[in-house]
Amino acid sequence: MDKIYRARPTSRLKIRSFANQIRKIVGLEKSTDFPILAVFEFLSAQGIFTFEILPKEDMENKCGETFPEERHILIREDIYEEAYKEMPFARTTLAHELYHLFFHGGEAISLCRTDSEIKARRAYEDPEWQANCFAGELLVPKDLVVGMSVEEVMKNCNVSVTMAKTQLEHYSRG
Repeated sequence: MDKIYRARPTSRLKIRSFANQIRKIVGLEKSTDFPILAVFEFLSAQGIFTFEILPKEDMENKCGETFPEERHILIREDIYEEAYKEMPFARTTLAHELYHLFFHGGEAISLCRTDSEIKARRAYEDPEWQANCFAGELLVPKDLVVGMSVEEVMKNCNVSVTMAKTQLEHYSRG
């Protein structure tokens, strides 16, 4: 059985608020194309965390891995290279790992081992859902994309079609 983790429940609204705070802190609250690589490297240079770039064969199928307690992130080499090329998936991966760093350090994340525990976990308790949600909220800011088409969001925010569609669907619900 795969490992299933449960994190402190966190709503999309709280995650959006955190993403907006980050945008404001770095002075990019009005920018649709968030420079995630530059922010990632800046935060590391400020000593907030360390990161390593590892060869694909060392990380197997992991794109990134975060150790919140150690304030350390591993990024697969090809993902990091793609981030420099502004590839949407790589940009999303960096944002995703930052969320794990900021929100899952010092937090009790439980390993669910039984079917009942797995069934009892809600999406908002899933640390992977939370990190994906954060990446979407950070890279596709609601107040800047409402009224845009999927194609406009993809172009202006430099995100994948899946992320553009997902975020617009959530924003259309209110």
